[in-house]
Amino acid sequence: MKKALIIAVLILIVAAGFTLASRKAEDPPLEESISPRHVSAEGKVEALPGFDIRASSEITGKIDKFFVKEGEWIKKGALIARLDNKDVQARLKEAEGEVAVAKARLAEVASGARVEEIKKAEANYQAAKAELDLAKKHLDRNRQLYEQGIIPKAALDEKERNFFVADARVNEALEEKTLLENGPKKETLKLYEDMLTKAEATVGYYNELLEKSIIKAHIAGKVIRKFLEDGEMADPESPLVAIADIERTRINAEVDETDIGRIKVGDTAEVTCDAYPGKVFKGTVREISDYAGHRKIKPNNAEKNMDMKIIQVKIELSEKNPLRLGMSVDVIILPD
Repeated sequence: MKKALIIAVLILIVAAGFTLASRKAEDPPLEESISPRHVSAEGKVEALPGFDIRASSEITGKIDKFFVKEGEWIKKGALIARLDNKDVQARLKEAEGEVAVAKARLAEVASGARVEEIKKAEANYQAAKAELDLAKKHLDRNRQLYEQGIIPKAALDEKERNFFVADARVNEALEEKTLLENGPKKETLKLYEDMLTKAEATVGYYNELLEKSIIKAHIAGKVIRKFLEDGEMADPESPLVAIADIERTRINAEVDETDIGRIKVGDTAEVTCDAYPGKVFKGTVREISDYAGHRKIKPNNAEKNMDMKIIQVKIELSEKNPLRLGMSVDVIILPD
């Protein structure tokens, strides 16, 4: 009787073992059963590249006037602010005057002498020659008188000096006559041309400064922030305003590096935000970063490792939405 009871118990144990084994074979692996189908991440709303800028001045100066207000929509090329440029305008006007003078001088030199000037130079030359001829006659006559002992040496010396002076005047008159007839030298023209070039460069410099004192918008969008006010100092390192096209946005999601292998460009994404409970905004993964970085958005799940590196994933939303720049959102990416 005891043997039969023992055999029956053994048979029951073996049967239970087979049943348990068959059930384990039918159940999926534990890892597979608890592995989620989606990848969750935290993200922020950001403007598309090129549609979010901070406009600043290229030069340092005091802001004379702002032409935009925070929250205002502006067009591309709209006037944002003007720096105090009164001093630049005065210097520009002075430089433009110098250009006018340099042009007039160059034109005068390049045009050569007038007919009247050449005629006058010719008359001066002929008069100088006549004086030289007369001085030579007096000198010859006084040499004869000196040799005859009629006049002293001092009288002869005076006539020689008069001759040399008359000869020098002839040479001077001839040189002036020749210069007027031949026109200006190349060196003279080059000198006046260089003076004009320098004056024009000065005008260009002050025109550039004047242009840089006017700050304009490089994109169309909304002035989302003003950093300075009238009367404050602007410089290239300090932005005046931030401009963004708030209708050209995307989601920048931070995906744990351990999950990045499960998603790809083109996957569907769902975006939710606490500000709009119950609303799900559809989107598509458009870009996956090539490098891993540090987490910048605090995850909702306290169990997530804050030190784990993340990959930035850019998501394009399918339709117009009320999400604002900088808003925090929750993202679910559904791998195909």
